[in-house]
Amino acid sequence: MIWHTTLEEVYGADSPLGVEGVKVKNVQTGEVTDIPAKGVFIAIGHAPASELVKDSLETHMGGYVVTKPGSTATSIPGVFAAGDLTDHLYRQAVTSAGMGCMAALEAERWLAEQE
Repeated sequence: MIWHTTLEEVYGADSPLGVEGVKVKNVQTGEVTDIPAKGVFIAIGHAPASELVKDSLETHMGGYVVTKPGSTATSIPGVFAAGDLTDHLYRQAVTSAGMGCMAALEAERWLAEQE
């Protein structure tokens, strides 16, 4: 992990296509560093963005929204949560996409039951 740093450039070869390195900039000093690398993984954060719902929905473990087991249903009927907001373990985009689909389907079912 490299703290206080922004990614300036990912560079590599066209044939075969691949990463050869990155240039990063220290936001405190302005220094740009070249780092040889064969791959890049960027972590965009590790805290749930739950400010909007923190006073309305049940949360745990530093702000993750609690959902019913095997569901995206929250502590308020008709409100569903998915992805990084609820997933304290994996916190990955692919998990978020799948859970977003679950939440949409559960919301659709919940709305149908309200008629």
